[in-house]
Amino acid sequence: MRLIVLAAGFLLLSAVASLAQQRVYCPLPEDGIWVNKDAAPKQISRVEVESRCLDDQVHVRVRAFTACIPRDCKWGWTQAERRSDGAIQVLLIGFLSSKQLTLKVFGDMLDVHVISIVNDLSEPRREETFNLTRK
Repeated sequence: MRLIVLAAGFLLLSAVASLAQQRVYCPLPEDGIWVNKDAAPKQISRVEVESRCLDDQVHVRVRAFTACIPRDCKWGWTQAERRSDGAIQVLLIGFLSSKQLTLKVFGDMLDVHVISIVNDLSEPRREETFNLTRK
């Protein structure tokens, strides 16, 4: 009988431990305003991330800016997904081109991997990575 109780207790504790590992706390480390002060035209100049937890689910939205003249171009707020590796991924769809952003925080830096795609496929896709700092 003791063996059954011990086995049941062990199973219960392992289930609680796995749930604790999956728990995500809000706001996420990526939350906030991140800037790239050295952005060239058409490069990511700023990323804004907002996160909130509701019913044990993480809801993330991202707004990106690209360097334009005379002022930066806005991509608008877009729903994002948190991947299993902890990175945030968002697809920004524009009229002429689209950008897939993968965001991952490293200390005080936000690593932004950008895949730029021309929607009519007249040009090959372009991949770049930028390191943004918290504003």
